[in-house]
Amino acid sequence: MRARNFFKLICISVMVLVLTSCSIFGGGSDKKKEEKAKNESKSKASSTKKEDDSVINQELKKQYEMYNEIIQYKVKQENKLIKQSEERYKKLKEESNKKTESKSEDGTDKEDKSSSKEDSDSSKQKDDQGKQ
Repeated sequence: MRARNFFKLICISVMVLVLTSCSIFGGGSDKKKEEKAKNESKSKASSTKKEDDSVINQELKKQYEMYNEIIQYKVKQENKLIKQSEERYKKLKEESNKKTESKSEDGTDKEDKSSSKEDSDSSKQKDDQGKQ
């Protein structure tokens, strides 16, 4: 019996030794294959992502160019408005200058008349005060 138990113990120890050696040396090849397959799938996914990124980048560039064109258009419109407002201001200023010049010409005659009236009124008041 002892020989039988001894034989079973040797067989079990050999089996354990074989299993550990397989897991260390041979069993890793399956894991390596799985890891390689995962890495390949990741690289394929990253390459498709790069293609997607390039498409996204192209779309973003197009949108950025459109945005810049819109800004340039707005700046041009604002410049046109500024020029128009300056022209209007100049025209209004010229018209107001013309009106003031024409009023000042008419006003000098009126001022002369009004100053002579004031002089006569003030002289009348002085005469009235002197009589009192």
